[in-house]
Amino acid sequence: MRVILFLLCMLAGISPVFAAAPVVHIGQGALAGERVDGISIFRGIPFAGDTGGDNRWRPPTPAPHWRGVRDATAAGPICPQSRQPRQGKVAPWLELFEIGEDCLNLNIYSPGLAADAKAPVMVWIHGGFARISTGSRHDASEMAARGVVVVTLNYRLDRLGLFAHPALSAEQPGALLGNYALMDVQAGLRWVQDNIGAFGGDPDNVTIFGQSSGGVAVTALMGSPLSEGLFRRAISQSGVMADLDNPRQLSRDLPRAPSLESDGVAMAKALLPGIEQPTAAQLRALPWQAIIDYTDAQPPGAMVPVIDGRLLPEAVTRRFVAGRQLPVPLMIGTTSWEQSLFVHHRLPLRPILGPVPEQEARAIYSGMDDKALVEHWLADTGFHAAARLLADASADSGQPTWVYRFDHLTPAAREAGQPGAAHHDDVAFLLRPLALPRWPADAPVERAMQAVMLDYWTQFARSGDPNGAGQPDWPRWQSGGNGVTQLLDIPVRGEADAMGRRMRYHLGRYAGVLRQPVP
Repeated sequence: MRVILFLLCMLAGISPVFAAAPVVHIGQGALAGERVDGISIFRGIPFAGDTGGDNRWRPPTPAPHWRGVRDATAAGPICPQSRQPRQGKVAPWLELFEIGEDCLNLNIYSPGLAADAKAPVMVWIHGGFARISTGSRHDASEMAARGVVVVTLNYRLDRLGLFAHPALSAEQPGALLGNYALMDVQAGLRWVQDNIGAFGGDPDNVTIFGQSSGGVAVTALMGSPLSEGLFRRAISQSGVMADLDNPRQLSRDLPRAPSLESDGVAMAKALLPGIEQPTAAQLRALPWQAIIDYTDAQPPGAMVPVIDGRLLPEAVTRRFVAGRQLPVPLMIGTTSWEQSLFVHHRLPLRPILGPVPEQEARAIYSGMDDKALVEHWLADTGFHAAARLLADASADSGQPTWVYRFDHLTPAAREAGQPGAAHHDDVAFLLRPLALPRWPADAPVERAMQAVMLDYWTQFARSGDPNGAGQPDWPRWQSGGNGVTQLLDIPVRGEADAMGRRMRYHLGRYAGVLRQPVP
């Protein structure tokens, strides 16, 4: 592993400095990691059992134990996912890591291992539509160098992480069902509570942060009563549980939202032809690749958690608005060009608008053709306005809340003619993609942007307030149209009533939906 890391560092133009291998002892056994440039790194630590075989579509099982000292210098397997090229490219992490169902492992980056260090802990929940990616694809050393312990973890993806079928429900009466990816993240957070002290972290000061589907998971975890005590603060980046219009349920079909069980029945019919009522054992015997291939053949979309009555008792948005989310400080935001997710698709306008009259939408998004209207509508309802709604609800419930929009364009983005910061552009200023270089010394603006992001994020983890690390003042969010959005660019500035007319329209529309009976 050191040889691989050395070569990656050479490609990145940096010289790694290795020290004696750090060893820690936890309940599962001893772990030997590596210390690089002052950061102790432990990779591939299992936090739960194998999810394959009879454990598929069950809550995560206890983590394994081992004898002797386990080598923790190499990342563990990543969860099964599509290998289809996206925009003509195969995801680079697919070439770096093994894939398998025994994938519930995590990585730890620690600035120090003293048992009494009690450094703030930041747990990263990766994005990727809950269908692709891994917690191992990013290096968190630069964030850890700010004095925090960073944990990156895997969770089950695709229909292995979100699935229900009547046969599975009948087999496991009373068990948690369906939202297996979210259960995995909660299992990882429980592992952190039990073990992070051995790595110099403070289990009483844990911040969860995630982007895209990871941001969705952050807000879903805030809406889950089963998350109580697992974290103290939350950061949602470009992803919230925008489930107000479409609160999908585990087993009950709604007019515009077929249940997760109905989706499972459809998959079983496609993959087990001729078997009218498959057993749970027959479903679990399906090759995972067949399940991934089935999803690849369906219309594009994300795997969004569903209301199951226990892990998620109700729509997360309604839970926030009622003040029933976990009472923790929140940082929440988006990028300026979230519609970058949709520019490669031509989606029909009428189904996207749902119950909203087309004339009404065109009045708000005047001068746009159908394609542009769809892109902006999806960006607003799925990201910008949804984040504003949860920010307002968080502030109204008395929780310290801060709202941002990432506006910064890298040189490559400017050269490509991007109209704004694309979905995911912010992540590289917090966590470095493996095998890519750090921001070089001759890119002072990018390094300044990285400093802004790392200072705000780690200071929030440290104190529950992003202010205090020497960056421009970031006003606390005020609901009712009085909030200031921090625009993250160089220079940083605040803006009142950002994207005003469109945001006011959607917030008014949401208020009308909230007055209607719960479906």
